[in-house]
Amino acid sequence: MSFVTPDEVLELSKPTEGFLCALSTNNFGIEFLNFTISDYQSKKTIFEVGKDNPTPQDIAVDFSALGEDMYRKIKYTFSEDVLRLPLIQTSLIFSVGSVPLDGFRMIERHYFRDQLVKSFDFTFGFCIPGSTNTWDSVYSLPPLSEELMNDMIEHPYETKSDSFYFVNDRLIMHNKASYRYIREVAQAKKSYEDKFGAKGAKAGVKAPSKDWEEGDVAEPLPGDADAKAVADAKEAVRAAGAPAKGAKDIAWSKESDYY
Repeated sequence: MSFVTPDEVLELSKPTEGFLCALSTNNFGIEFLNFTISDYQSKKTIFEVGKDNPTPQDIAVDFSALGEDMYRKIKYTFSEDVLRLPLIQTSLIFSVGSVPLDGFRMIERHYFRDQLVKSFDFTFGFCIPGSTNTWDSVYSLPPLSEELMNDMIEHPYETKSDSFYFVNDRLIMHNKASYRYIREVAQAKKSYEDKFGAKGAKAGVKAPSKDWEEGDVAEPLPGDADAKAVADAKEAVRAAGAPAKGAKDIAWSKESDYY
């Protein structure tokens, strides 16, 4: 049986027409339990959805897909503020079935009008059977021109993404999303700040020390999967106008990701 590989996905220049694997390909019993998107610097929650929580108003099933595939195609609504953030953090809580996972990897490709905007590549590594795990990732977002951001706001759902999940370099899950961005009235704070408020860092990420200052970026431990993203993030923060300060040492450990 032929499997799609990471190299093939990384060659894609536009969203796929359909799904590159069947739902039944996920024979590892992987189940997503909770997903959170946060402003990395302020730690304020932008979006959260969980298996046991009511579906938030800013997410909807895309009924353009038929049958069971409709649950793999989601529509999001975000504030335009999200487009201006240099860094976001995601936290995915997932459970694993009776089979161990080796080399669990996610590649996410984001497009606007069939043009690649950014590609992300994260590796979780090994997951023990029957475990519940937290996968924390830091996204260094590319600075977007005002013209491009206006286009993305004016053309809802033409910003799209493909999320590919691999085990041992074999594609086992493929999800799609499209995005609508809402224009905001100029204000001092971001629109989502009153929606969720600030929450502490998720499992697997230690909270900043008391002398943490705006503009600082966490340093990962050697070998951490997010090392490149955080390194890139420093430049993104400085490019966004944050003062260039010496980064504080904050330990990122996968040990606490296992319960």
